[in-house]
Amino acid sequence: MLSQKFKVTRDDLSFFKKHGFVKLRSIFSQETIDHMASLSRPAVVAPADNYGTGFSKLKYDIGNDDPYVLDLMKDERFAAALSELTGQKLFFTQGLGFELEKNKSTGFPWHVGTQSFGFQRLEDYACTIWTPLCKIDAKGQRGGMAYVPTDVLSGAFIYQHINMLPDYIEAKIKSGAPYGFAEFDAQKNDVLNAPGMREVLEFYAVEDDFEVGDALLFDKYVLHKSIKLGEGPIPSRLAYALRFCSVEARYDQKRVAALATPRRLFNYDVGSDFNEIVCSRDGERVFDSPYFDRTREQRTVSPAGPKAPERRRMPATTEVA
Repeated sequence: MLSQKFKVTRDDLSFFKKHGFVKLRSIFSQETIDHMASLSRPAVVAPADNYGTGFSKLKYDIGNDDPYVLDLMKDERFAAALSELTGQKLFFTQGLGFELEKNKSTGFPWHVGTQSFGFQRLEDYACTIWTPLCKIDAKGQRGGMAYVPTDVLSGAFIYQHINMLPDYIEAKIKSGAPYGFAEFDAQKNDVLNAPGMREVLEFYAVEDDFEVGDALLFDKYVLHKSIKLGEGPIPSRLAYALRFCSVEARYDQKRVAALATPRRLFNYDVGSDFNEIVCSRDGERVFDSPYFDRTREQRTVSPAGPKAPERRRMPATTEVA
């Protein structure tokens, strides 16, 4: 499961608390990396619609119920590390795979996980472990990710922005004004990717090297983007992501409906119905959903030993009324 070299240091704890992300050096064994690759490689497919066109291949819901992945959640060292870093009681929700083709794929521009965490309320905690399945040389061929520390700028407002768009889109279309995918795409992405804002984010962005077995832990408010895989020996970069959320997270029916609007109108389909089927009642605790009845205990990241620290909360100013 985990590499024997892996440990969480005090510096890791303080860095994650301050910035919202941390590189986990030598966390996964070669066996685990190989298993992630065996899950992802046959599952990822070329985008078939307007979503994810920056990737050569991608796929949601990879390994959601895979026995090896679920065993990872019960690994004592893994559970202790994740609980210590986040201060949360977490459970695993979803696996995803993303592939970049050399000299071609651009991936996602600056964004946060509004789709992957679209089932829960803005203020509910969630995080991702992103694992590149090959070496990443940030000063060479690149192909990793860039991310902005949350103490510089938190991406919480993007979750609010996404909820604003559906009513506006429906009103524009009803008025007879020309409005299609191009207009939606610009209004969705330009908040972070207009030239002026993009230049500021690039100034503060962090881009790390990764050895095979390293991974990045980041919370759901971290602004991040893909880095193009340039010229070099690697023909494509495959990465596997594990999504987690707090056991206290509540279902946000309005947010789920908001995400469904562009899918219905503009063929903007992620190829996953997870958000729609994981719960049915607004405000219900996601962890209690019948969707997890067969695997709830296996998905829970529960370290042995002392109780995890009290969970961190978003400031009230970021909550949606």
